[in-house]
Amino acid sequence: MGEKKILIFGGSGSIGLSIAKEVIKLGYKPHLIGRNYSTLNTASKELNCEFTIADVTKSKELENAIQKCGENIYGLAYCVGSITLKPISSAHENDYIDSFKTNTLGAIISVKVAAEVLNKNKGSIIFFSTIAVKQGFINHSIVSTAKGGIEALTVSLAAEFAPNIKVNCIAPSITESNMSKSIISNENIKKAIESLHPIPKIGEADDHSKLAAFLLSESNSWITGQVFHIDGGRSTVRKKG
Repeated sequence: MGEKKILIFGGSGSIGLSIAKEVIKLGYKPHLIGRNYSTLNTASKELNCEFTIADVTKSKELENAIQKCGENIYGLAYCVGSITLKPISSAHENDYIDSFKTNTLGAIISVKVAAEVLNKNKGSIIFFSTIAVKQGFINHSIVSTAKGGIEALTVSLAAEFAPNIKVNCIAPSITESNMSKSIISNENIKKAIESLHPIPKIGEADDHSKLAAFLLSESNSWITGQVFHIDGGRSTVRKKG
């Protein structure tokens, strides 16, 4: 039968790598997909898993990466993300197009290619959104538009693929990563952002990866079409006012 594989797009990022470690604990074999050869090569040696270099904005590269993994695909995690913060007055059309290609279209193409195998194996899909879809933030229209598409895709595909493929989504608040480094590198800004969360801290990759691994696993027998807000309560809870 062979090892049960979990495809992890954005496998060189902090959340992707953390998911890889968690699914190994559950008996699965991660296959990392991303653009950073150095990080993926190091991670593959550490985790004893395979990786493929692919750009999610290039459909042929995505198709080749997925087809390379054969028939033992039991899960797909699309952890790819980009964030461009601009007021709409200075944003360009290409800002929205590029964000959609990376955050949304890449996910669509990945699922389209892997769906037949996932259906056969009764697998699971996990997407990643952002708190900025549910709660409005200034200068976030580019990323929230693209990630809003991801949340809509989650519920649409959950309906389309039921009962054989489960589809869920995690919507984090700001999390320690290379992408957020420029925002939280200033200690005063970091503390100010932490204080906005009822549980006052910046998220960590592990906060998301444990849930993602469970949702991808066969232990998840009855959860689909859900968007999970892992954000220290920020999207739903007010401590003041």
